[in-house]
Amino acid sequence: MELKDFTDNEQKQIQSGLPAAEIDKAAADKILALVPDGWIKKIPFFVRKHATTKTIERIAAQYPELYAVAKRPGELPEKEREELRRIVTDIFREKMEKHKIQ
Repeated sequence: MELKDFTDNEQKQIQSGLPAAEIDKAAADKILALVPDGWIKKIPFFVRKHATTKTIERIAAQYPELYAVAKRPGELPEKEREELRRIVTDIFREKMEKHKIQ
């Protein structure tokens, strides 16, 4: 989709942007690295930051112990990495199906 495909009102809303959550950048980078290759690029550019930050915010709220592990410096331990990979993949799969992104 291109910006021109939207109505004038929608274009103004897109340009003003969506709110982004306040998250730990290092933890977010570690978690988003677990998303399967290419999935994030399938999200339209004008909502990508919103979608990724809200996903991280959701993980922080629902799985605070895993988010705390991701906030620590260094690599993620294997057990937590696999659990976070499953969680973030399920969230992205759910959102992509909801918005019919293939």
